[in-house]
Amino acid sequence: MKKTIFLSLAAALLVTACTVVRAHEKVKLTGYVVDVVCFADHVKDSPEAATKFAAEHTKECALMEECVKGGYGVYADGQWYPFDAKGNELAKAVFEKTGKKDHIKMTVEGMKHEGKILVQKITEAE
Repeated sequence: MKKTIFLSLAAALLVTACTVVRAHEKVKLTGYVVDVVCFADHVKDSPEAATKFAAEHTKECALMEECVKGGYGVYADGQWYPFDAKGNELAKAVFEKTGKKDHIKMTVEGMKHEGKILVQKITEAE
């Protein structure tokens, strides 16, 4: 009886551990960072149209007060990934620093969790 309870508990712990690991999948994505306000209407576009919009999105727009407040996300590999609060701050800093007006690609590193990226690092990509 004790052995059965122990095995059941061990199995439950293993399942829980696997779920936690999958819940925070490590990612490194390179794509176009766009504010949520502007990209909201383009999430359902074809990948080509969404990529075109994201690439042409301007630094000036991304730094507008309303856009900064809405937060940012990255469009990469045909998918949209919104950022957490830290990611929003890091993305804004890259926009402020870049000399480019548009076609601003960034590499985002972090953990994917419940459809969002818990951002650890953002750098401008070439």
